[in-house]
Amino acid sequence: MSDTWPGPHDGTESTDSPALGRRAAGPSPDREETPPPLRNAAANSSGSASSADAQEAESSARTSHGSSGEASPSSTDAEPTGAEPANDSTQQASTPPPAHALHNSEPTPAPGSPLTQRKERPRNDQPVDRRYEANELIDQLTPSKKRKSRRGWRARLGLKPSQKELDELRDLRLAQTPFDLPVTIMVANPKGGVGKTPTSLLLAAAFGVARGGGVMAWDNNELRGTMPDRSESPHRRNVRDLLADIHILRQPSSQFTDLAHFINHQAAGTFYTLGSAQSTGRMVSKLDFELVHELFRRYFQVIVVDTGNNEAAPNWMAAAQVADCLVVPTKWRKDSLIPAARMLEGLQDVNPGLLRRTVIAATNGPSDSQAEVKSNGASWFGSSHPIVELPTDPHIAEGGVIDYTKLLPATQRAALRLAAEVARRINEE
Repeated sequence: MSDTWPGPHDGTESTDSPALGRRAAGPSPDREETPPPLRNAAANSSGSASSADAQEAESSARTSHGSSGEASPSSTDAEPTGAEPANDSTQQASTPPPAHALHNSEPTPAPGSPLTQRKERPRNDQPVDRRYEANELIDQLTPSKKRKSRRGWRARLGLKPSQKELDELRDLRLAQTPFDLPVTIMVANPKGGVGKTPTSLLLAAAFGVARGGGVMAWDNNELRGTMPDRSESPHRRNVRDLLADIHILRQPSSQFTDLAHFINHQAAGTFYTLGSAQSTGRMVSKLDFELVHELFRRYFQVIVVDTGNNEAAPNWMAAAQVADCLVVPTKWRKDSLIPAARMLEGLQDVNPGLLRRTVIAATNGPSDSQAEVKSNGASWFGSSHPIVELPTDPHIAEGGVIDYTKLLPATQRAALRLAAEVARRINEE
């Protein structure tokens, strides 16, 4: 290899071309000097190829056309791209196969060879000791807020709530508990005058206020129940009128507005009521009860069923068979406690599980409670069922329409306590 390089124009040797840098004085005694790459022909000011490029192009042309005997074109007429492309066979032979072809052409190991025997890491498929619940982590990551009282001087001073207020908040959360399915609460005692209808209205109002609606109070008395007289009743349509159009109300296209024509809304307690028949005629049968109950389950999540005094009535028995919870209003008197005990005894064969979901509601007037009877009766019923005391309220004692907002705070608190205990019993099953 020559130690000198052609000049940029006339092919003469240049020793200090600024484009190529200063030429070395001579070759290294240990290795041959590697020349720097040539500049692109387009960068040349004259646009012509160097003599070395022309010689290389002419040599390549002779090689590709030697077998045909054709004369090689002159170096001055040659295009800058060099010689004509080789034929397809020569190009295919000189082009290496793609990488994926080489990969796919690898030989397949013979069956039984070490390459075909896949080794897997042994693993333990036993479940972990804990069960992962994402909500637990969410609760831990959520910053806790310091609870403050919302009432009285504690709220004004920013103090924490009292134990009494905490108990009320606990009962409120219980009454707001979502149920998987609509629930039916039966209010029953064969003894008349123990406060079944007021208890039904208080319970429905407590659930309605706590849950914001979705509650029905149904007077399932055989005849002339008092619920229409103790609740807001802009109209007097009752269960018989509803049964007359039950085939329309049960259609899939029927809407709540169709049902609203037969029921009364209680704005004070955020619930609805349906009255019993007020005139003699055909009694409500077991099938009638089932049709109305199925319709109510479509629109309400809590159904409170007020009952009459006849345990043998078909609509009374139908309510006992579907009830999810039983509330027994009673006074601390013998003539109230003994019929209630006999009713529970008979329900053992009708709905045995209902006895585990029974709550006693003590409804006593100023002179209704007998001290010795209360002590013995509370001990007997309290051994198996929770007891909620409903205090005497002058608004209820008036005998007129019960407005939940006009009840004493103690009465509203007791109604919420009753609703919470009912919800607890239902959720425990």
